[in-house]
Order: sequence, then C-alpha cells, then structure tokens
Amino acid sequence: THLASKLFVAIVLAANAFVIPRFVAAVTTPRIAAVSCLFAWPLVHNWFVSAGMLNYALAFPMALGVLTLSHGKRPWLACALALATWYAHAFPLIVTGAFTAFHVATRASWAERIAAAKAYALPLVPAGVLVVASTLAQVGDGPGPMTGYVSHHASLPTWELAYNLWAECLYGFTWLSITSIVPAVGLAFYAVRRARVATPLVSYCVLIGVFIVYLLTPYIATNWFYVSTRLIPFLAVIALTRVPDSLPRGATNGLVVCAALYSLGMGVDYVRLDHDRAKVTAGIDAVPEGATLLPLMFRSKETSENTRSILHAWGYYVEAKQTSAPLLFSFSRSFPVTYAAPPPPRFNHLLLENFAPSMGDSRWMCRVLRDGGITIDDCEAAWRERWAEFFRAAEPRFDHLLLWDAPVAVRAQLPRSYEPVFEQGKLVIMARRSPPK
Repeated sequence: THLASKLFVAIVLAANAFVIPRFVAAVTTPRIAAVSCLFAWPLVHNWFVSAGMLNYALAFPMALGVLTLSHGKRPWLACALALATWYAHAFPLIVTGAFTAFHVATRASWAERIAAAKAYALPLVPAGVLVVASTLAQVGDGPGPMTGYVSHHASLPTWELAYNLWAECLYGFTWLSITSIVPAVGLAFYAVRRARVATPLVSYCVLIGVFIVYLLTPYIATNWFYVSTRLIPFLAVIALTRVPDSLPRGATNGLVVCAALYSLGMGVDYVRLDHDRAKVTAGIDAVPEGATLLPLMFRSKETSENTRSILHAWGYYVEAKQTSAPLLFSFSRSFPVTYAAPPPPRFNHLLLENFAPSMGDSRWMCRVLRDGGITIDDCEAAWRERWAEFFRAAEPRFDHLLLWDAPVAVRAQLPRSYEPVFEQGKLVIMARRSPPK
C-alpha cells in the first residue's frame, strides 16, 4: 500500500510536469513553453499535492490534457481522457468546459463556431453528462461532515483570497519553500502586462473572467471545501501563456536558483514530516487487530505551516491493524465509495468539530455561540455537556481512543471505562477496559 501511494504521487507529479508545458506550447509557441518552465515548477508539486488532495491534483493536468488533445485535433483521445478526468475529479472538467464554451461562442462566424464545437465541445459531451449527474448529486448534499457543518457559501475576505493565490497553489509546507513567491510575482506581473496577448482557449476575456469568478466563488459550497482555491491553478496556467519568449540572463539564473532551493527545501520538509508521522504512529503496536479506534486529533499541524499534515495520520493504524475508519471522505452521494451504515448525524457533527484544537478550550464554545447570536450564562458547563454528549455516543462504538495533543481539561472528560495503554510525547492510546455505562 505504501508503494502504491508513492507511485500515485509520482504519477501526479509526472502528469503535471508533462502536461503543463505541452498545453502552453499548444496555445502559444514552443519557445514560450520553454520559458514558462522557469515559472511552472511550483505547479508540479503544487499545494494540492502537499495538502493530500491528489485526486484534484491529478485531474488538473488531465483536464489540461483534454484541451491540448482537442487543440491537436485528436477528439477520440480527448474524449477518453475527459472520462478519466471525471473519475479523478469533476471540477477541472467544469472549468475546461467553461473555457470551451466561451471559445466556441466567441468565434467570428457560425461556420467557425460549428468547427470549434466539433473540435473542442464534442469530445466533452460523454464526460459532461457524468459531470452534470455528479454535480446534481453533490448539490443535494447540505453542510455536513466534510465541511464540519459550516453553512453554505462561506466566503473569504479579499486579503485572504489574494494571499491564497500564492499560499494555496504555489507554496509548499513551510518557509523552506518560500522561493516559490518569486515565480508567483513574475506570473502576476506578466498576467497584467501581457494580458491582451492573443492565445487560443485562454484569451484576455477568459483570464479576466476566471479571476472574477475566483473572487466571487465561495470558499465552501454544498459540502466542498476550497472551492474558489481550485480555480487558482487555472489562473496560474493562463498566466504561463503570457510569459515572453525570452528573459534576461539574470532573471533566468535567479529562477533556476529559486527552483533548486525550493526542491531542496521540499526534500528537507519531507524528512521532517516523516518524523511527525512516526510520532503519531508510535502507538500502533498498542492497538489490537480489528479494534474500533476513534482518533481525536487536537492539533492538525506539527512541522508543516501551510497544510494539516498529521490530520489523517491515524490512517496508518487503519492500514496496519485494520481498525475502524470513522473520518473517511465517504459521506457524499457523488463519491464512488460511501458508508454502508454511516455514523449518526449528530455524532458526525461532534466528531468533525473535534478536529479543531479549539475544542479543547471552553472559550471556543463561548465564541461560537456568541457569533451565532446565542448567549449563555456558563460556557464552561455548556462545553462539558458537549463533551459528555459526544462520549455518550462514542463510548459504545469505540473500544480504543487515539488522542493527539489532548488538553488536560479534555482528558478529564474521558469516560472512566477508558484507560491509557500507551503514552509517548503528545500521543496517548486508551483502551476501554470495562463495559460502557
């Protein structure tokens, strides 16, 4: 399984490295594509790879590949790749479909529109039907476990949207990948300075349109997180098509040095992140085969500053000891794998809230209630009752607990039927020694 995981990541990286410059070459010139590689390296190991959203990270270059094949007049290959892209993730196909629709609609004559529709739109039809079906299924899902029951259409302030143009696309784990800010600034510069450069599929209007949609798109919609963020790689690729066909030697050398430092920093970070993983998984031998394990992760970051790198590290217990997996992304009806018998909705609500470190602090309860227009006299009591409610649901279902960086106040709320069987650093494994009351 570890080998398969590593192979999948390698495939994602190879797909980005292979497709991105070829898409740029298809809509511009080989010379511009060569120069674009000096700016494109953070897109290969982009933030979606770092954050573990590998299905989207793979679907993005696949969707660009669909446009590249269509532009190269290979409709059947484009159609097949579009179907595979839908299976990986539907969102990039929605974006490429919008590119295609705009390109067809803006042709000068009906003859040109028909020709463009045959070349670009027709290969997308089979996958488009599947996209519509899965989107309708997704829209039917309200706020739920995948979004921590955050309400529909949650948006970000403008300054955070601006920051995310770098942090949730080209930035890695820590400040060791800070050199990615250099190509980010360069791409922004050329996107503005050379915005009106004529390119097929990604015209000036497409550039402006995608940027406006990014600003207006909610960060959370239905039960999807990072909705607006998913548009950023497309903005970056459009900006790549605006780079010039040559750069001063100093700029070229500077970008090469930045790429080398970025690669070195990512390597160092991966070693550090592996040490974090080892700390979280140190208690695997204390968990019996087939245990019903409940992970309560009160801290989702350790070394990483820009991703929640240990949020799902409990999955190693599932793999090693075939334990329960209560926090899988298997709630949406549009997913190919879903729970046969999902946990009760109220239990899901409490479980997902406990991802947040703030659940270890009763002041969090006060703040949330106050923001919701609710004032209570004793937040401490409300916080304790919330935990009691949670464990009334959890205790009969789980014979083991995995606590990571649990506050002392939270450990005091644990049912007495659980006893620690392993403690090391921030990790505590607890087993239920007596029947739940």
